[in-house]
Parts: sequence; structure tokens; C-alpha cells
Amino acid sequence: MEKKTIVKSNPIIAAVRDVSLIEKAALSPVETIFLMTGDIFTIEHCVEMSRKHSKSIFLHIDLIKGIANDREGIKYLSKKVKPDGIVSTRNQLIQAAKKEGLLAVQHLFMIDTHAYENGVKNISDIKPDAIEIMPGLMPRVIREFYDKIDCPIITAGLIKHAHEVREVVEAGAHGVAIGEPELWNLKL
Repeated sequence: MEKKTIVKSNPIIAAVRDVSLIEKAALSPVETIFLMTGDIFTIEHCVEMSRKHSKSIFLHIDLIKGIANDREGIKYLSKKVKPDGIVSTRNQLIQAAKKEGLLAVQHLFMIDTHAYENGVKNISDIKPDAIEIMPGLMPRVIREFYDKIDCPIITAGLIKHAHEVREVVEAGAHGVAIGEPELWNLKL
């Protein structure tokens, strides 16, 4: 059986912050979508639209309204909504998602050295399928993190230009979650 991955051949990930942009993301050349908005009434449509266009979709569970941030909420998503996975800052949700067969992306805010060190420890303990670090404009930190962990790195936040996408990919990021629709068509 083929192991599911978060980032395939295209490192650009459409970070959809408005449900009205789901079709645009689904029609773009990205292979993966991070849904960073929505609620219990809109997420099924977003997952269906993604599937219709052969895109992987991950729900940023901390930002989806109407879904409990607990094991039962994750179980509901796994059984009824059926995304490819979730993105969360919460260790218990990452573990619950993995238990339910969903891919799990640990979202980390790299605000200082303490957050960096805790991130390395959490990744070692929780073993997410990938990590998403913010802000994304940190090539040196990405390189250092890449050497310390055994987990794909996705960067996000504050990335506005094509050259910034290239810099973080060259530093070791496997994927770059971008909210700017004009960058979803970027070819690397």
C-alpha cells in the first residue's frame, strides 16, 4: 500500500482563508489545500470540491467553527467529512487524527528559542506526519530544524513573493502554504 504524503511533487499548498476561494484553489495547479476557515456547514462542500479536482485537503481544525476540538470531533471528521488530514497546534488532536487514520500536521509558531526547543521535543514525542512552522520567512531556522527532526517541513505565514517561496524550499521546506491565490500557480 502506498504511503500517503502531504506534499507530492508541487511544494505550493493553497492556504484557503475564505471558503469562496475553494474552487479557485481546486482549479489551480496545487496538489494540496489547507482549509483555514469554514464551519460544520461548509467543510463537506470544500472536501467534495477538492476531491472532484483530485486535490488533497487538510482542515486546520483549530480554525473550523462548529467542530469540537476533541477526539469525537476528529472521529466525526474522519468518518463523515473524510479530509486527508488535519492541521493543529494541539498535541492531543494530532494523536487522535493519527489514530483515526488521518494525516496530521503539527502547526508550530517559532516565536523564540523556547518555542523552537519545545517544537523539537513535541515532534519527537508526537511524531506528526509533517510540521508547519510560522512564520515562513526563516531559511536559517528551516535549515537547522531540517537537520534536527525526521519529519517533512511546511512553512507558512508572511510569504508574499515568488523569491521567498524559492528561498524556503531551497532551505529544506517540503511545502509552502500560501494564502495569496496568484502564487498558487507558481512553478518551481
